Amino acid sequence: MRRLTAATAVIAIVALAGSAGAFTLAEWERYGYTMSTYDARSLGMGGAGLAAIDGAAGMALNPALLGKSEGIDVALTGMFVIAEEARETPLHDSFEGIIGYNTYALNTEVYDRYVGAVAFNPTTELTDFKWAPVVAVGYSPRIDMSYGYHVQYRDPDFQTEPADKILYDDYIDGSGGVNAFSVSLGQEVTPDVYVGLGVDFLSGDYEVSERRVYPADSDDEDVESYAEYNKVTGTRFTLGALLENLHRVDIAAVYRAPFTLSGDYDLRTIGSEAGSEGSFKHGYPGELALGLEYHPRNLMLTTVSCDVEYTCWSEFTDDMPGSDPELNDTVTYRLGVEHGFFDDTFARFGFSYRPSYTDERNTTTAFSVGLGLDILGVRMDLGGQVGLREYGIEDDTEHGIENVRVRETTTLAMMTLTHTF
Repeated sequence: MRRLTAATAVIAIVALAGSAGAFTLAEWERYGYTMSTYDARSLGMGGAGLAAIDGAAGMALNPALLGKSEGIDVALTGMFVIAEEARETPLHDSFEGIIGYNTYALNTEVYDRYVGAVAFNPTTELTDFKWAPVVAVGYSPRIDMSYGYHVQYRDPDFQTEPADKILYDDYIDGSGGVNAFSVSLGQEVTPDVYVGLGVDFLSGDYEVSERRVYPADSDDEDVESYAEYNKVTGTRFTLGALLENLHRVDIAAVYRAPFTLSGDYDLRTIGSEAGSEGSFKHGYPGELALGLEYHPRNLMLTTVSCDVEYTCWSEFTDDMPGSDPELNDTVTYRLGVEHGFFDDTFARFGFSYRPSYTDERNTTTAFSVGLGLDILGVRMDLGGQVGLREYGIEDDTEHGIENVRVRETTTLAMMTLTHTF
């Protein structure tokens, strides 16, 4: 019964606290993050682009960028994510020196996500509209709960041939998420000054399960717990502004308002009467971001973009009983360089620095590359990014594992096709 209670407590922490997910277990076990990069050009520049990505492709970054659209602008993006997490313990020699690391958990998962947006500018030479905003609609994933995790615990004091004695296997699986149907407006109010407003209508369903599986010769019974979240909804507003040609510098500002996700949950432990159900509300924090795009004074078609984003995670709220999240505010930096050639081909490079809101000492650094091509009048942008984070966690004394080092690698590949009719 004590193990059943412990399993229920674990899944309660994972599921009830995890109304959103990332592609690494450290954030997935908590409240996740909203996915913010939906364009391959931006990804190739480290995620920067608040002042650079025009039209429908930049709708999710800064709605003010829609004001630069012409005619009907269509953007389609496909994204692939490869997430790997390794948990390691040090190997010591007879003098207690570290001679290497032993990997006791290694998880690799592949995810695919898709985004689409259409922008329409009614102000053309063929219409009577002289002053009308650009209207755009889009669909994109905003919070992702997909995750697969497995670790096998073995008895460190009992060795057999040809392998160690297996105590049990732990599995954590998540699926589903929250998507956004977005409606945005963008308008040039005066020459080189743009403003925009975006509204995200959020909805989705997701579930989380945990299993503890014992070997066939064990006297213990397998334990399985799960949590389902249904009818999850919310609304989020975004305000954006863009000022161009300010001494070869374009300046952008974006404010993403706080929002609340609410819905129903059902928490159960298989084979036990333990469980609960009800409704929940998670209050996500607001974000303030500033972006710059610098045009050097030379003949080369080169630009430098820099974004800084502040998220007030300390204001996150959770109405679940016994939940008292203590999260850290974060400041994320993104830097990118784009060089254009005279055949409408672009090469891009970028870097980003993102602290973890669960532990301010842990940060993810990522490097990006990208390429832009013009193929038969259709813009094709390709972007790739590799992010790495390493940190230590408290010793797992329950299983005799000490000085655990966690290494997380996240690889993103993205392709965006844009065309203006």
